[in-house]
Amino acid sequence: MTGEITAAIKGSLRKSAKEVLEHTDELQKKLDNLVIEENNLKRKLTNDEIDDFFKHLEEVAERRKIVDGGLRGSKVLSTKQKEEILEYSKKYFDESENIEEKIQFAAAESTNDTGYMASFDITYINTDIMPGQLDTANSRLSWKAAIAHELEGHRRASLFNKTVNFPELSIEMNNLLEEIQASVRSSKYGQDLSEIERYDLMQDAIERFKNHKDIISESKYKNLTFEQLIAKLWI
Repeated sequence: MTGEITAAIKGSLRKSAKEVLEHTDELQKKLDNLVIEENNLKRKLTNDEIDDFFKHLEEVAERRKIVDGGLRGSKVLSTKQKEEILEYSKKYFDESENIEEKIQFAAAESTNDTGYMASFDITYINTDIMPGQLDTANSRLSWKAAIAHELEGHRRASLFNKTVNFPELSIEMNNLLEEIQASVRSSKYGQDLSEIERYDLMQDAIERFKNHKDIISESKYKNLTFEQLIAKLWI
C-alpha cells in the first residue's frame, strides 16, 4: 500500500510540474520579479537560481527537452531569450515579412530539434538553439551562430533553390552536404557574428566532413579535400 501511495504522489507531482512547464513565460516573469528574504536582507533571485528551479521542475516532470547527450542546450528558453532570438532573426528577413510567423518556438513538451522547414518557410526553435557542453564545434555554437546556420544557411539556400539535392548522390550524402554548405555560408555571410562565432561555424563544417568519411567514401566525391568539396556547393 505504501508503494501505491508513493507512486500516486509522484504521479500527481509529475503532472503538476508538467502543467507548470506549459506556462514558462508567465512563470519566468514572476521569478524575475520575485523578492526573497535572506539573512534579514531582501533580494531577487539570481539567474542561476532561476535556472536551477526550471531544471528541478523538468526533473520532477521527467521531461528532457532534447535528448542529445549534452550536444546542445536542453533548458527551457526564457522570455528574454526568445525576445533576443526574434530581434536578431529580423536581420535575415525583409521588413514586410512577419517575423513571428516565420519563427516558431517549440511547445514545452516538444523534443523536436531546431530546424528550418522549407515547405512552410518556418524556422522551428527549441532549446537546442543554445550551446551544449561537449568539446565540439557544433556544441560550442552560440545561439546567434545557430540562427545564422538555419537562416543564412538553410533558409536562404531554399529561397534561391540552392538546397543541396544532387540526384546522383544518396540522401545521406545530400543531407551532409547541405549541413556543410549551411555552416560555411553562415560563417561567411552571417549577420553581426563575432570572429569566434564565424570560426566555430567553419569548424562545424570541417568536423562534419571529417566525422562522416563513411558517407563520403561511398560517393563520387570520396577523393576530394574539404576545400575541393565546398567548391561544389553554393558558397
